[in-house]
Amino acid sequence: MSSDKKLRVGIIGVGIGQAHINGYKKATGGEVVALCDLNTERAEQVKNETGLENARIFADHQTMLKELELDAVSVCLPNKFHAPVAIDALNAGKHVLCEKPLAMSAQEGQQIADAAAKTGNNCMVGQVNRFRADSQYLKKQIAAGELGNIYYAHTGWLRKRGIPGYGGWFTTKELSGGGPLIDIGVHMLDIAWWLCGSPKPIAVTGVTYGEFGPHKRGLGGWGTHNLDGTFNVEDLAVGIIRFEGGLTINLEVSWALNIRKERQWCQIFGNQGGAEWGDVAIVREQDSVVSTLTPELPNADPWQGQIQHFIDSIQNGTIPDPDVNQGVQMMKMLDGIYESAKSGKEVVIAQ
Repeated sequence: MSSDKKLRVGIIGVGIGQAHINGYKKATGGEVVALCDLNTERAEQVKNETGLENARIFADHQTMLKELELDAVSVCLPNKFHAPVAIDALNAGKHVLCEKPLAMSAQEGQQIADAAAKTGNNCMVGQVNRFRADSQYLKKQIAAGELGNIYYAHTGWLRKRGIPGYGGWFTTKELSGGGPLIDIGVHMLDIAWWLCGSPKPIAVTGVTYGEFGPHKRGLGGWGTHNLDGTFNVEDLAVGIIRFEGGLTINLEVSWALNIRKERQWCQIFGNQGGAEWGDVAIVREQDSVVSTLTPELPNADPWQGQIQHFIDSIQNGTIPDPDVNQGVQMMKMLDGIYESAKSGKEVVIAQ
């Protein structure tokens, strides 16, 4: 594809899809020409708010794929619909940027991967934190060997009171696949796994708890709450994942927990140094003296960075990062934590 031709893009789902729209507007090489959402009134509102005067509105993604000449789509729907819609788009000859998580399970994720392989189209997973300035900085430092051999990482996102949209799709397992683990835990596990070089997972041990949601406690500000609706997912999950080469990642994630304040972190430990993501620091020892480097980093819009990377991968014929196969591996880890929590045993991850 010629790099001077703008990609024609459709956004499927105008919730988190608005972040994608803004990313496409800031990036170069792509333009949003269609919005698709069951709530067409909301889609029209988003169209007007984001200045997409010429974008067409659709209530059905299949109609959009048939009626418009599109190069790519962003899939920004509840988790249950990621696989069927992404597969439809790939089979229609479109490149796909699918919001995290890739699917409801590794099995569904593999179906997307198979469709991408069959059609030769790119399928990228929306792990936007990889495109933060601190993430990019630490990735370069780690790749340069600053930490030596990395053997352990501790990461998590503990919300104090943050159950989203109680009674809606977030808290209904049949629509979401799970609670905070598959919602925000996927962000933290991905950033730790990616910074550590994305080795193959071997085995998982996990536990989950539901101590707030079943009692209609711990509600947060995201979404609209329906207290007569369903809550059949966890509100706390803990997992330990072992990888080829000896790496272990410890993950903790909650929507609601009795803690002093919300905490989001990722710590990477190597035999030559350590790194902290977020409030960025690199810890090194030289001549028996331990020093800490806290660099000043430029402001960067990770949504713009993610969208630009997706566009560039299409224009240049390269594999996006993360691609669909990394998404499948992530789903294997999440599946393993849920399975281990249910069985009370360590789960071996098949490759």
